[in-house]
Amino acid sequence: MSSLRTLPTARSLAPGIALVLVTVLVSGISNFVNFRAVQGTNVDAWIAVRNLAVAAMLFPLALLLGRGHGPRLGRTDWIRLATIGLVGGAVPFLLYFHGFLMAAQEGGAASASLGYRSLFLVASVLGVLVLRERLPRRFVVGAALLSGGNLLLLSLTGPLWTDGTAFVLLATALWAVEYTMSKRALGNLPAATVAVGRMGFGALFLLAYLGFTGQSGAIAGFAATDWMNLGLSALLLFAFVSTWYAGLKTVDLAVATSMLVLAFPITWGLGVMMAGNALTLEQAAGAVAISLGAGVLLGMAPLRGVRSSLARWARSLEARAE
Repeated sequence: MSSLRTLPTARSLAPGIALVLVTVLVSGISNFVNFRAVQGTNVDAWIAVRNLAVAAMLFPLALLLGRGHGPRLGRTDWIRLATIGLVGGAVPFLLYFHGFLMAAQEGGAASASLGYRSLFLVASVLGVLVLRERLPRRFVVGAALLSGGNLLLLSLTGPLWTDGTAFVLLATALWAVEYTMSKRALGNLPAATVAVGRMGFGALFLLAYLGFTGQSGAIAGFAATDWMNLGLSALLLFAFVSTWYAGLKTVDLAVATSMLVLAFPITWGLGVMMAGNALTLEQAAGAVAISLGAGVLLGMAPLRGVRSSLARWARSLEARAE
């Protein structure tokens, strides 16, 4: 009979936590950039070309890091990577961007955003049921702080449900499933291999979708500004997947996806600065609650491990400089 696996030590978690924290920063910036970048373009073509560009950047990295490391890919591995590409690197991107644009037109962007921010809840359930992860006792408190903080930060206005919200929720569920599949695949495959599989197969599926729907010609209609925005978004997505899967390899799915919620205060803060809006007490309380919730779920021991790892890294740099 299978049993719940034991939790890793703080020392073993530290590098993965540090990588996920980098992912959080990248995600916060990406969320701010993407919906401004995609405005006025053919969304499907934009997503397909961007994801293809990311796969092209990841491929040499996977070859370099995987040389002499890890097992040779078998038929099961290829099928697993192709499935990850479809479920995580293709379909949810289309649903997510179309859903948010639809919700924004219907005045329900806030509710759609709240739906996406529930990803950590779905992923945590899958982590327990599929991966046999153990949730810490403090999970309920941390999840409540994260959820309540999102409600405060968004200051929900407009309809609570739109057709776009349904699209975003479906994309969120698919990404939670894909992260679960990827976490399992990371047990015997390098992180770079899983990342390039997700984006590479995903791009192939997206290009096939463009051809099937007759949208391939839209790529030629991209303006210079569209290409610049696409390039910036591709670099951010490359940074996201490079750090995310490397961190997810050692960090539990529930903890890693809960930390991703920290990206939303970053996105919100960038929006406030760009718009020049005043900070409300309710929004400030929401940002603080999200930060506290992530801290509660993570615990202090891994954070101390991250600090120790950074200190050792700094000392090694000083020693080399001398």
